Amino acid sequence: MPELKEFLPELKETTRVRTRRGYHYYFSLNGEYVKSTNNLFGKKLELKSNGNYVVAPPSIIKAHQYVYEIPLSEMLPIPKLLIEKEKEPAPCVEERKHKTFKIPKYHGQKVDRIRQILSRDLQEGERNNSLFILYNLLLQNKNTKWFSKRLVVQKNRSLLKPLNKIELKKVYRKVYNCGCSNIRDKLAYIKCEACEYRFKYGRLKILEYCRNLVMQKLK
Repeated sequence: MPELKEFLPELKETTRVRTRRGYHYYFSLNGEYVKSTNNLFGKKLELKSNGNYVVAPPSIIKAHQYVYEIPLSEMLPIPKLLIEKEKEPAPCVEERKHKTFKIPKYHGQKVDRIRQILSRDLQEGERNNSLFILYNLLLQNKNTKWFSKRLVVQKNRSLLKPLNKIELKKVYRKVYNCGCSNIRDKLAYIKCEACEYRFKYGRLKILEYCRNLVMQKLK
């Protein structure tokens, strides 16, 4: 604790809560982005930011009541040291380009449609449908839900303009009933000429066969 207060003298004055095992110190973000971590300064120190929670007064856990030793009214702004440590620098204009997404190994590696979605920098207007179809194609190829979601999240993060968390959650909740023609209608960039994948019962193969048969009769 003495060493920590050397780094962050604000700890002596800001809002403080006595916990069962130590202390919680509160700071206001004031619009700053601070990344949560369980390893602050390389020590076993937790820094909780947006999207996380702590037990707050007047909660009681195992007969210990959480109380403010310094009230909320004394809360100080987040120290600059924490912002500089945790905040990722904004990229310059020249660096604002689509990040290369390395396609990992997964069941159904030869599924051309999955490769096309993973390798494309998805634009606004096609992100939702693309990630929705990507997720379900991965499931169709016997990938687990956990792996499929992780891959979709990684793909989303690689985009120049990724979906936010709320939009991304909707991707997993939609009912999937897309066949080959539906996918082509929803994703204009998909090219099926070299697709090696076949849906159940060879639906794509049947569609292509029927189309070729019709073309022959028209000739």
